[in-house]
Amino acid sequence: MHKLKFLSVFITGWLLTAAMPSRGQLVNEKFDRLDLSENFDTASDRWTFLSNNENLFLVQEGEYILNRKAPEKPFALIANYDYNEQAFKLVTAVKIEKTADQNGSIGVIFMAQNDGNGGFIFEINAEKQFRLRQIVSGSYKFMTGDAKNGGWTKSNSLNGLNAYNVIDIRTSNRNYDIYVNNNLLLSFTEIAYKTGRFGFIVGPATRAKTDYFYLFSAMQANEITKTQDGSTTSGTPDIIELAESIIKLKTQINKLQAENEDLKRNLENKKTADNEDENERKLKDRTILDLQKKLAKKDASFDSLMKVNEGLLKYKNLVAGNENSDLIITLSKSVKAEKEKNQQLSDSLKTLKAELAKARDSKPTTVEEKKEPKEQKPNTEFTLPKEN
Repeated sequence: MHKLKFLSVFITGWLLTAAMPSRGQLVNEKFDRLDLSENFDTASDRWTFLSNNENLFLVQEGEYILNRKAPEKPFALIANYDYNEQAFKLVTAVKIEKTADQNGSIGVIFMAQNDGNGGFIFEINAEKQFRLRQIVSGSYKFMTGDAKNGGWTKSNSLNGLNAYNVIDIRTSNRNYDIYVNNNLLLSFTEIAYKTGRFGFIVGPATRAKTDYFYLFSAMQANEITKTQDGSTTSGTPDIIELAESIIKLKTQINKLQAENEDLKRNLENKKTADNEDENERKLKDRTILDLQKKLAKKDASFDSLMKVNEGLLKYKNLVAGNENSDLIITLSKSVKAEKEKNQQLSDSLKTLKAELAKARDSKPTTVEEKKEPKEQKPNTEFTLPKEN
């Protein structure tokens, strides 16, 4: 009885801890068979293509553009490809080009169940954060972080906005390892699914891209498989090496393109700064020119004042000198006399005006003045008759 109770507790504890992500590698399988190679050189019926008010999904210049316009909720794109391998490696590269807010993200869906009630979603955002969620009974279960932060966890292994992140997901015996940019990010165990489908998830108001999508599985001894072009191979590593070389080359190209974009932005910023400096220099030159013009005007005004001052000094010297005092006194008396005459004329004019007004008031009226009839105001209180 005690043994059964102990076994029950052990199994319950193992189930609870098995799904908790860890840092140790769990998958050591060798994936030496290429099952799917998608470089998005041309449109394929495996992927969704849309163009409407909410979404724009298309293949362009070797990239799968995932533009989610709607700001309310994310959108899932499940590949039209049945995959029944229980052990596989999924490798893809995704990046976020533009997002409206912190809800913007791009991610990979794997082990998706046909009924929509199961599967995993691994996502990254523009803030160098990642999260892993599981779909359980029509709702999300956070396998990283918590509900307060939406499951998001910071990682220095992630690239930010406008830079590709290589996502490598490996599974075997229901163990899972997730790598990002060749760094093991997390590992976990979940026994719920044997196989499942895969695809992408793009967050609300997010423009993202993916560069390629590869699926590898483990080849059995002496196994002969068909390649995508219909030919056969007997375990030769050439195809695997070629696919891995393509992934490495694309990764290097994406890195160089990101560095090139950074250099372009730095150059544009430098040009903008130089233009601002040039504009500031021109503004200073105009200010100096305006100040020089104002200074010239002030100099001219000063010269005029100096001339007036010289005239006043002459007058001052003239008044101060005793030899011309008689002339100044005579002129002063003349001015005073003219003022007195002007005052007398003004007084006489006022007297005449008063007498004229008095004479008009005393004149008898011989003709009876006609009274003007009062103007009648129009009648505004007029009511229209009712309509029939």
